Amino acid sequence: MRNDGAYAPEWIAHHLAAGFDRILVLSHENSDGTDAVLDRLAEDARVTHVSFVPKGKKSVQWQALKLADDHPWTAQAEWAMFFDCDEFLCLPNGGSVADLTGLKGGEFDALALPWRLYGLSGQGVRGQGLTPERFSKAAPHDLHFPLGHLFKTLHRPSAFRALGVHRPRAKKSKPARWIGPDGEPLSDRFAQSDGAISLYGASQGAKRAWLNHYSLRSLDEFMAKRARGLPNHMEREIDLTYWAERNWNTEDAPEILGMLDDTRDALKSLPDVSKEVAVCWAEQERVIAATQRDLDSLRLRFRLNLLKGSTPPTEQEGRAFLRAQIEILQRDMS
Repeated sequence: MRNDGAYAPEWIAHHLAAGFDRILVLSHENSDGTDAVLDRLAEDARVTHVSFVPKGKKSVQWQALKLADDHPWTAQAEWAMFFDCDEFLCLPNGGSVADLTGLKGGEFDALALPWRLYGLSGQGVRGQGLTPERFSKAAPHDLHFPLGHLFKTLHRPSAFRALGVHRPRAKKSKPARWIGPDGEPLSDRFAQSDGAISLYGASQGAKRAWLNHYSLRSLDEFMAKRARGLPNHMEREIDLTYWAERNWNTEDAPEILGMLDDTRDALKSLPDVSKEVAVCWAEQERVIAATQRDLDSLRLRFRLNLLKGSTPPTEQEGRAFLRAQIEILQRDMS
């Protein structure tokens, strides 16, 4: 996490309410007051904040993974998940994390939880309320675009070699047992391939859970995110392409709303960070104002506002696009 302190309380509260009993937050190089927010939240015994300074050439996210791997809480955990503060667990039928780990009688090691990409929902500026109640429009579950089926993994750390961004690293000697979001087993080939990070094309029934991915939020918040940069792709631009691949407003998607009363109750149980969060919001407003005085940022914002929402490709279009990419990659490697 970097300069996301204003979003940390709602994210931590939501996942405590959903049944996680410990939250380990890794952050780096904060300049907006995030450290103060996280340190105050860590006065609650269920929360720990580890601040670090990135070193070397590996991406910041991979360095955070190593720190998380080495933390005692990871070694002690029966189940764990590595995910970001714009990803919210959605349990459409209610329940908790314990209901997920109890699927198949608990006879599995990893549950792939796919993204559902949430778009702008017409929000130009940051409004009031929790992120999941501010943004209610999303991509269809059957989006024919592989990015829409990337996942994060609820898993047993003891069954894997190391944490990973989307999935933990497999032990070569003993493949883990994987299930999909419908609770059904995934193939042995999938289980053995650390590079398989999308469920696109996998046969699935009704999903028991997924991650609502609010990677854009409002237009103002997106511009602030662009100014900050991405943690896992140090040279990748947050630009029109990033926006087009994530701004899906195709369907009303309110499933998470039934969880938010519990999220609010959990927020009340955490240390009061209202003063610290106000500092973060003020810094975000300063960053947004600076983007409006920069010519390139001003032009980008105007163009983004022209693109109210991306149109899902048909199945034929999506599969043809995927095949064409594979053919080109195979040609270039031959």
